[in-house]
Amino acid sequence: MLILTRPAIAAIEASLIENDKRGQGVRITAEAGCSGPKYSMCIEPESAANDTVVEIRDVRVFMDQDSATILAGATVDYSEDPDNFGFNFALALPTEEQASNCTSKPAGSCSCAKPS
Repeated sequence: MLILTRPAIAAIEASLIENDKRGQGVRITAEAGCSGPKYSMCIEPESAANDTVVEIRDVRVFMDQDSATILAGATVDYSEDPDNFGFNFALALPTEEQASNCTSKPAGSCSCAKPS
């Protein structure tokens, strides 16, 4: 299960309102890589047929099957601190998909800018 912190939920809600996208969701994708996953976020009107959908308060998050596997147990936070601005992803435990083709299995983390 993906975890969204209160600041992350608030930032997503604000972005949906600011972009006149109320009622839509946020797609989060994660692509496995040797130095940890790469993440992206974008606003979408609806989920795809095979998506995992997580609903927290008024926020709907869509993830394709591969991304849902990588993001299982991950925490998404949001910070306005200039040294750590944006959405931050922290994985609970590395998985095979997160560490594919690597000799070590580092826990992945990344900071990504606010979706537009």
